[in-house]
Amino acid sequence: MTAVKVCGLMTPADVDLVNRVHPDYAGFVLAAGRHQVSQRRAMALAAGLEAGITPVAVVVEPDTAALAELFPIITTIQLHRPADPPLVAALHALGFDVFARVNAEQPLTTADMALMDAGDGSGQTLDWHHLPATNRPLMLAGGLDAANVQDAIACAQPALVDASSRLETNGRKDATKVHAFVAAVRETERNV
Repeated sequence: MTAVKVCGLMTPADVDLVNRVHPDYAGFVLAAGRHQVSQRRAMALAAGLEAGITPVAVVVEPDTAALAELFPIITTIQLHRPADPPLVAALHALGFDVFARVNAEQPLTTADMALMDAGDGSGQTLDWHHLPATNRPLMLAGGLDAANVQDAIACAQPALVDASSRLETNGRKDATKVHAFVAAVRETERNV
């Protein structure tokens, strides 16, 4: 079974949308960029998620003391850079599940899931046929949408797929695109 994450939630309307569509994970970007929200806003939005949707804080340069304030409202940290084992261990010690980015040069991680992404929210698509082997379940991101996610799943067999920018129109989450993406992943699950 492939889980699904909708990332880049910024507004109560985004939370309402994911509550209707019900992905497995919802991402709140704390790192600088177009989707950035403050820790306080991320916690307020995450508190509005329905049971069964796990909130994820996406960070680039983590401050473990600041992140500790998120727990237990936000229980998963996504490190959008390769992470050294002591950082992952520190986050685990705080009670978080950890998703950490890996790449061809550093395909191994001590995190709970190994994230492969073509770019930092660029919407670029990875070459799913040439991914390095990882030692953890694969989280696949980068350029995914309803039109290509089933091919990505068939090719890479990820445990989790993640999309953000391709689920938007004019910089806002598009209900039709979000629903189609989650439905495409769920359809793949039914056809396994």
